[in-house]
Amino acid sequence: MRLNYFPIKFDFENYQIRATDYTDDKLTDLREKYNDTHSFFRNEDRIYISNKEGQDVGIGNTVTKNIFENKDITLSLIKHLFFRTFRERFPNLIPVDFYPFRFFSRKEKDDIIYDLLPFNLRNKIAYKKLIEIQLRYTEINGVKRFGFLINIRRNWLFKKSCLELNEEGYDLKGIEVIHSEILPGMENVLAPNEEFVGVIESIKDSYAFVKTISGVERFGLKDLFIRKTKFNISRYLSFAVGKEKSQIILDKIERKRSEVYNSKKNYEEIKNIANTLFNEKGKAVSFLNKDGFLFIVDSKPLKVENSLSIEKPTFIFDMAKTKTVRSFPDKGLINYGPYDSIIFDIKTPKILGVCHKNKRGLFTRFLKHLKEGLPQSDYFKSGFKKKYNLTDIKFSIKELSSYDLSEYENILDKEDDQKPDLAIIEIPAEFKRLPVSGNPYYEIKAKLLALEIPVQFINTKKIDPENEYILNTISLQMYAKMGGTPWVLPAQRSVDREIIIGIGHSWIREFEYAGANQNRVVGITTFMSGDGQYLLGEKTKDVAYEDYFEELILSLRNSVNFLSKEQGWSEGETIRLIFHIFKPLKNIEFEAISQFISDTKEYEIKFAFVTIGKYHPISLFDPEQKSVYSYRTRSKKGAYIPVRGSNVFLDEETAIVQMYGANELKSSIHGMSKPIQIKIRKPTGKYGVQGIDNYIFSDLSYVVQQVYTFTYLSWRSFLPSDQPATMIYSNLISNLLGKMREIQGWDPDVLNYNLKRKKWFL
Repeated sequence: MRLNYFPIKFDFENYQIRATDYTDDKLTDLREKYNDTHSFFRNEDRIYISNKEGQDVGIGNTVTKNIFENKDITLSLIKHLFFRTFRERFPNLIPVDFYPFRFFSRKEKDDIIYDLLPFNLRNKIAYKKLIEIQLRYTEINGVKRFGFLINIRRNWLFKKSCLELNEEGYDLKGIEVIHSEILPGMENVLAPNEEFVGVIESIKDSYAFVKTISGVERFGLKDLFIRKTKFNISRYLSFAVGKEKSQIILDKIERKRSEVYNSKKNYEEIKNIANTLFNEKGKAVSFLNKDGFLFIVDSKPLKVENSLSIEKPTFIFDMAKTKTVRSFPDKGLINYGPYDSIIFDIKTPKILGVCHKNKRGLFTRFLKHLKEGLPQSDYFKSGFKKKYNLTDIKFSIKELSSYDLSEYENILDKEDDQKPDLAIIEIPAEFKRLPVSGNPYYEIKAKLLALEIPVQFINTKKIDPENEYILNTISLQMYAKMGGTPWVLPAQRSVDREIIIGIGHSWIREFEYAGANQNRVVGITTFMSGDGQYLLGEKTKDVAYEDYFEELILSLRNSVNFLSKEQGWSEGETIRLIFHIFKPLKNIEFEAISQFISDTKEYEIKFAFVTIGKYHPISLFDPEQKSVYSYRTRSKKGAYIPVRGSNVFLDEETAIVQMYGANELKSSIHGMSKPIQIKIRKPTGKYGVQGIDNYIFSDLSYVVQQVYTFTYLSWRSFLPSDQPATMIYSNLISNLLGKMREIQGWDPDVLNYNLKRKKWFL
């Protein structure tokens, strides 16, 4: 396997660099005077000086540093030297950003829409290859390295100012705009800085009056550009070249998606870029300053092997752990029934069915097959009733004369006393395209959840009574929504009690403009046992972002008290809390957990904050992996994509794990599949809480295996996911809460009562 990582090579361990004491004014003054030839960067209370090609500035003193012991200084020095060498070698190529270092390809073939645009718009509007380079320090297999990560994206370019658009007669009112400004001293060095400021309200002469977070402000039209979204650009293209031609351009981008994001092609392109950046005329480029700091870069991507042998879990279908399968959980359900069959107390569920009167025949046949199964099918022979060991299912069918919200509400108002265990509601596909406020989908969900009734929606177009895949998936979701546990996984053996806590969030935003107040958040926590049983979900109240973890710990304390009584914890036991968290916030989370530990005297607490992210710059390739055929389309897919479970430990805290291999991709349209990054977070900077390291659980191998195992626990589907159930559940709840906030009368606190143990959000 190969990483998109190109190692840096040094022929020394120590180097010399000039340094002087830091002040804001001194750093600003030095940059203003010597920016053409020198780089100045701060580390703690010192300014470090790298002289690329100028005279000695005559300040500070020379200090000796070690490459790896002083890695933060080394990283800064490499960044600046790379940037200056790039400018020397490619003087006509203006980077978009200094770090991550980004620049657009200048080749016409790297602009997907170049040939479709009229001559006057070429290079003014483009959908181009954007090359991104980041620097990383790693300790793969215990070897300390620095290296460059290379990635390729495709982004819109739009170089026509609002002044030009206005002169063309394009209507700019209501358009989202960004303010473009060349930073001092950065002309022809970096592209202008861009900031989303708001929406144009009116135009007078060469000025626009823009609604911003601070009210209406005046900007020169020459400094404003439309925000580069697909909607905004397609709207302008419709004006400039007509709707038909505009659609042809957008369609070409979609058609090219599988080709552009093909893993094999991406790998070859990355290698070509590395060769251009790090080699010249067959020799390695020397990145050198006047102090003698020198490095070269290997133009071959780093070869790696699996750091951990990750195991696929066993699926358990009884409390005695005697009924198990190793292949697919669906086989276990077919052979044994669900894990909690003996104690599941809704053996004859009452289910409300709501459909349009013109769809009653199709809908009721769908329900019959849902209940009794399809005798000729492979996966759904026995139906919901027998597969989940139910005694019977009682349906109550109600008809709509139209899909108006009032029709649904009239039916649901009469269900107050009946209290079904679940509702199955037929809705047309267009509901998904409606705004949240007034959308029957969210209005119905809010009303039923207020009555503590979980709901299963079914799209009118998907009421296919013969489709075993839809029937099978819906039945799985229904059982979980009613509080059932279809299967569990083996808990990793330990004398410690363990709870895995997924943390999601939902932003409360009024505006997205620059300077907008975006710091209110509602938190969601989902608690699961080590074997994957869903214990409960908890919603925190709306708080400012900086107060989020304090509120979270209050929620955690209440939940731990509840679980300790329910599970019979003994005083003095070690309780391990593994947090799967959406985003680290400096050291606030560590301060909060420190307070929790000091307040919880009856147990020994160990904890880990684990971030699990899709958005990172690291890609994993396997040139030995050939294409496989898609089961559905019979097209080839997945070349160069490592198998599921392939992994690399980047250091003692960070791992990447491939979750979708060639076999898991649905089709070639999905192109590349990136690994997820799993990181055990540690306090940063000068952290003041004493002894916190003694409480941090830092076994990366254990955490990686656990995260991988929990990707088999999302009861939305029988297929494994690329995220653990903890994160999926928390984010599903958070997304729904964020949207249902717009529903009048919705009270999210209802989720903290009888629904907190049910997977109503699937």
